[in-house]
Amino acid sequence: MKRALVELRFWACLGFCLVLAAIALMGQLDRLRASEVPARLSMGKASSPTASRPVYRIRADYDDKARTVAGRMEVTLPKNRSETWEEVYFRLYPNAFRRWQWEEHSKPKEPGYLDVTEVKVNGRKAATHIDGTVMRVNLPKPLQPGQSARIEMKYRLKLPRGGSRLNAFGRTAFLAQWYPMLAVKDEDGWHTEPYTTVGDPFYSQMSDFEVTFRVPEGYRVITSADDDPTKPAKGTVTLRQENMRDFAAVITKDYEVIQGAAGDVEVNLWYQKGMEKEAKKLHRAAVSGMRFFGSLFGPYPYREVDVVLGETGYGIAGMEYPGLVTSIPKYPTRKGERPAVNVVVHELAHQWWYGVVGNNQVKEPWLDEGLTTFSEMLYMHDKMGEDQREFLARAAEVSDEIHKRQGVTSVEPLYRYSDSIYGLMVYTRPAAMLWRLMDEIGKEKVLEILRTYYDRYKFQVATTRDFIRVANEVAGRDLTPFFDRWLFFKEKDIRKAG
Repeated sequence: MKRALVELRFWACLGFCLVLAAIALMGQLDRLRASEVPARLSMGKASSPTASRPVYRIRADYDDKARTVAGRMEVTLPKNRSETWEEVYFRLYPNAFRRWQWEEHSKPKEPGYLDVTEVKVNGRKAATHIDGTVMRVNLPKPLQPGQSARIEMKYRLKLPRGGSRLNAFGRTAFLAQWYPMLAVKDEDGWHTEPYTTVGDPFYSQMSDFEVTFRVPEGYRVITSADDDPTKPAKGTVTLRQENMRDFAAVITKDYEVIQGAAGDVEVNLWYQKGMEKEAKKLHRAAVSGMRFFGSLFGPYPYREVDVVLGETGYGIAGMEYPGLVTSIPKYPTRKGERPAVNVVVHELAHQWWYGVVGNNQVKEPWLDEGLTTFSEMLYMHDKMGEDQREFLARAAEVSDEIHKRQGVTSVEPLYRYSDSIYGLMVYTRPAAMLWRLMDEIGKEKVLEILRTYYDRYKFQVATTRDFIRVANEVAGRDLTPFFDRWLFFKEKDIRKAG
């Protein structure tokens, strides 16, 4: 970042990992001084239509030479709707890389795109309209409440070089938001918000997936589903996962794996040559982190999680997806390089806050990033002996100054934040808030709030209002003024908050 003390390529990952947000904050400080969780979900049988969730069936053929994916997709729409649908929207996020409109430093070296053809609804050709990253499908016949529909399409994905999250590097393809994704429709309508490079401009719903990959000889397929890490895929591999918010994949010849387990959850860490030293330490941290978060917040509901180390593109090296996260292997400090333990545990904490308990990451990004940053800091404090309370106190002061100058709070849509303040207002300040809340009501009560929130909103979408409601209920007192001060800046001096 422009305001960072350390000018490194991976600095652009500010929005994805706390350590980089912390580096940015130091630069700013210097200038300012001048229901029950079910049994683990199975990939088991092929998904069948459900009343409540979309069902995706995808066939994806990967061409490593052309850096393309030729796909056929069928989406069965859920039935439990209270209104008639005359149209349906899909998100085509890779089209952001066709004609880059954002910062030059994050521009891919070569463009990418997602072209869609032959769209049918229940076998009938459907008219479509594509505007950048949004595709509207006009339904040939209105879809009444209680009715389902099957939407089929073909698509061709061209991977950008150096794209944000979506990328091809060496003999590896990082597939994020790589298929036409059914947009979310809620009380606010269809969510077709513009793409942005600040934060994570994605909002998705729980779905069931059946994905068949066909890959060249010798490639492995690492995905959000429960997959076999011991051997390369032989031509085709079919993976199934129910009740998951998204489906990400890494197709590679470049990675080796370290396997382990946290209880009955398989924990795999994938690394490239030259990362062996860090890989062992980070795998231990991944196993430890999964145990830690599971014991504090509630059981991880899937069979497996994959950690992929990489530093191969803007946003690759610190990002969360259901069942799969990415991380840098190490980062610099004033005392030299260190394994990126906090990045790994941060991204794994997202399995609870975003993966299982969802939120609208465009409208209220603090809700997953703030809880995740607090979770990461709690791990680093309890397991690694790192006390960051002084840093958090200074962060509160700095964010208060930013609010006075710019008027932004910690509960804003992504579009209200610049890169330079996003990490501070969305990640660090909410973490400071929860640390302060531990001083107010005790650590065990704060953990009870998080456990209750997880249990109540698992596999759903929660809001700021929901979180505050749970906190008030568990605390047995009205904490609304506390959250008003910390999240909405309703008191002039945050140092008096609480």
